[in-house]
Amino acid sequence: MKAVRLVLMLMLVAAFTANVSAQKKVDPTGTWTYEASMAPYEYSAGDIVVDKEGKDYTVEIVLGEYYKVKGEKVVYENNELSFVVYIEGESIDIKMTIDKEEAKGTASYSDGDIPVTAKKKK
Repeated sequence: MKAVRLVLMLMLVAAFTANVSAQKKVDPTGTWTYEASMAPYEYSAGDIVVDKEGKDYTVEIVLGEYYKVKGEKVVYENNELSFVVYIEGESIDIKMTIDKEEAKGTASYSDGDIPVTAKKKK
């Protein structure tokens, strides 16, 4: 009985390890069209432009034709993109999980969290 449990545990560990190692790092660079329906209207939709300069990623949020906000403290690890933007003097922490052509996450600020979704432009 103990041998059966040991074999089952080893199989579960092997399956989990194979699944984790099978996850591929998604390339976040490009332009992502985002929606944040709970945000104020003027900030509820736009583009997130992700670029890579050397080993570092850069982010810029584009709202309309003329308003651009540069992201700071940009980190991309384990398919999670996080950065900070300042809009109207307010710090907004954005964290998104990237999955091929889609991303989901939150924008956190002093009044709470706002869900954010994005799709990569082709």
